[in-house]
Amino acid sequence: MLISMAKTPSPARDAKEAAIVAAARATFLAQGYDSASMDQIALTAGVSKRTVYNRFRSKEELFAAAIEESCREILPVDLAAIEANLSADHFVSEMAHAYLRGVLAPEALALRRIAAFEAGRNPSLGKVYLTHGPAFMAATFAPVLERIARREGLKIDDVETAIYQLGSLISEPLYTQMLLGAPPPDFDAAIDLQIESGIKAFWRIYGR
Repeated sequence: MLISMAKTPSPARDAKEAAIVAAARATFLAQGYDSASMDQIALTAGVSKRTVYNRFRSKEELFAAAIEESCREILPVDLAAIEANLSADHFVSEMAHAYLRGVLAPEALALRRIAAFEAGRNPSLGKVYLTHGPAFMAATFAPVLERIARREGLKIDDVETAIYQLGSLISEPLYTQMLLGAPPPDFDAAIDLQIESGIKAFWRIYGR
């Protein structure tokens, strides 16, 4: 792959805050959301609980930060620069591979399972995941797709909806299989096939 996938820097986080977010993610993954405590997160981060609360008002805010951090690890540092140096087809293919491998990573799948489980009894936590996960990714990619559409002469009325559609086309059914613990025998081949068929379907929908 040609894209340098160094993660997008987190916005204005000092070392302590970055350590807190990393500790929160590790704690959520190890214990689930409900069992994770601010005390344990502070201990894992090597800071006081007061320091945690000075930066994050609640466990829910920390979960949001952990989800968004996972998304940033999928994104390259300079999305616009990479887009400018690749053809539309090559750019979409490269980003599709980066996205799909990111969301299928074990930690990303585990966080999705936690959010889905907790959302049944705590709908606000489901909304947190949606806002800082899928919606964050859609908002990030939407301007890029809009520029590609203009360049290719495509008419896409609702770019963010199109991003969700593209995400589904390049990820399903592979994402559901992985989420439910039924990976294909050849993971790499399955990714290539899923993305190839998904992108073809996307371009057919939008009249290319």
